[in-house]
Amino acid sequence: MSILLRSLLLLVGITLAAPAFSKCLTANETKQGVLLTRGVPFYSVFYKPNGPGLTEQRLMESNHSLQPVSAVYLHPLLVEKRVGATTQELKYANAIALDDLPQKKNWRSDTKLFLNGQESVSGTTFIRFDGWGEETIAGCSYKVWATNSRLELTGLPPIIFEQYYSPELRLVLRSVRLDPSNQPMSEVRFDRFEIGWGN
Repeated sequence: MSILLRSLLLLVGITLAAPAFSKCLTANETKQGVLLTRGVPFYSVFYKPNGPGLTEQRLMESNHSLQPVSAVYLHPLLVEKRVGATTQELKYANAIALDDLPQKKNWRSDTKLFLNGQESVSGTTFIRFDGWGEETIAGCSYKVWATNSRLELTGLPPIIFEQYYSPELRLVLRSVRLDPSNQPMSEVRFDRFEIGWGN
């Protein structure tokens, strides 16, 4: 897998939350920020609301060492920027209006990828609303949108995710990476959550 493709997978990969306590997560609590942690392999991410989007600070195990990463989302379903060993940024031509996705069913935008501030490749981002569902995490149930997100950039295989997004919490609660034939490749789940910043 190329370095560019690995970087893009980290850029667009969406994570999900699973509380470790019997108390369920509420919309008011997510406004304080939420720390989500997975034990094995270790992965910890702190989401903080930022207007209609989110900021993210991530610590993950990669190549047997811990790698810090930060990211900015224009909307919880749409990453804009990731900063780690390199800086990747996606610029969208279409105005961001994803809160009405259940009514419109589809969203698309011409997209340009910038690496360390330099334009790299261009293509298209597609997000499709596939219906309403429910995610139950540690005994807590949330109404979610089932969505399909696809990033197609020239010369690279498509990056495709099923995302299960809670409009109440403004968080993606489950994310499944798909291969080009739409078969599941991996799924992201967390073991626990904490309100605000903490370990």
